[in-house]
Amino acid sequence: MSADTVDKVLGVAGGVSWVISYIFYRLFRNRIETARQVRNIPIYEPSKELHSHLSDNGPLAYAAVEGVVNELNRALISRHGNNEGVIRESQLIEHKSQRINGFWSNVKKVLKDTTEYVPFSISPSRGDDHGYKVEVLDPGQAARLRAELDITHEKFEPHKSSFMQIGIDRLFGEVSKGLEESEKMLLSGTSIIGVGKVFLERGQMKIAPPDEENRTYILTKMRLSELVRHYEKQSSMYKIIAVVTALIGGGLISVIIWRQTKVFWERRKQRLQFEEIRRTLADAAERRRAGNTETGGAGENSEPETDNACVVCLSNPRQVVALSCGHIALCTNCAEALPLPKMCPVCRANVERFLPVFHP
Repeated sequence: MSADTVDKVLGVAGGVSWVISYIFYRLFRNRIETARQVRNIPIYEPSKELHSHLSDNGPLAYAAVEGVVNELNRALISRHGNNEGVIRESQLIEHKSQRINGFWSNVKKVLKDTTEYVPFSISPSRGDDHGYKVEVLDPGQAARLRAELDITHEKFEPHKSSFMQIGIDRLFGEVSKGLEESEKMLLSGTSIIGVGKVFLERGQMKIAPPDEENRTYILTKMRLSELVRHYEKQSSMYKIIAVVTALIGGGLISVIIWRQTKVFWERRKQRLQFEEIRRTLADAAERRRAGNTETGGAGENSEPETDNACVVCLSNPRQVVALSCGHIALCTNCAEALPLPKMCPVCRANVERFLPVFHP
C-alpha cells in the first residue's frame, strides 16, 4: 500500500471518527438536557385541580402527568391469553446460522413486526376524581414506551429437519434454527408517567409531544427520579464515547500531519542534497574544462558513452552513487525524481543517500 493510500485511509477513518463523535455528542447533549428538564418539571395527577389550572392559565408547555393506563373505547386483547391493553407489539423472528468468511454466525431475520394502538388515557390511580383523565396523543412518538412493554407471550419453535436436509443446509452455508414468536403489551391499569405538553381541547385534558424540538416526549413506567437517573447514565455513556472517538479521530489526523511533515522535511533534505551534488559536479566540470584548455586537450564530450548512460533516462551520464549498495546507475535528475522511499533501480535496495561521482 502506497504512502498516499495510507494517508487517505487514515484521513477517511479520522473523519468518520469525528462524525461519530459529533453524533454521540449530540446524543449526550440531548440526554443531559432531558434529564435537567425532567428534574425540574411539575408533576400532576388527572384531577379537578389540573383541569382548573389548564382552564385558568392555559396549556402547560412541559409537564408530567402520573396515573394509570385506561382505554378510552375498547381494549386490545392478547392473542395468547386474556390480557387487555392499549398497545400490542407482535414479532416473528427466524433464527439462523450462516457461514460468513468460513465462520458460523447466528443471525436473525424479522419476518413480522407489527404494533397496534388504541386510544387511551392516563387516569387517576385513586378512586376520587375518577371522572378526570388525560388522553394520550401520538403515543408512537414517545420515547421509552416500546422498551418497557410487558411480555405477554414468548415462544421458540425449533426447526425440524431431516439429517439429509441439515447436511444440505450446512453445505450451502445457511441452517435454520427455528422461529421465535413474541408479544408485548402496555396493559390496562399499568402505572405510567407522561411527560409532554398538557392542554385542554373541547374541555378534555390531553397530553401530546411538546412544541419545542429540544424537549422530549416521554411515556414511561419509571418513577420521575428513576427517569432522571436513566438519562444521566445515558448521557455519561454517550459523553465517554464522544470523547474517545474524538481522540481517535484526532490521533489519526495527527498521524497524517506527522507523516506529511516527515515527507516535507525529507524532500527538503533531498532537495538540498541534490543542490549540493549539482554544485559539486558543476565545479568539477569547470575545473576539468579549465584543465583541458590549459593542456590543449579536446573539449568535454556532450554525449555520454553508451555504457555510462543513466539507466533511467539513457541520455545523461551517470553522476551519483547510491549508498549503501554502491551502484552507479543514475544521473542527478533521475536520482532526485525517484519516489520516496528511494530505492536503487539496479538492486531495489533502500538508498540512504547519494554521493557525486567524478569521471576523469
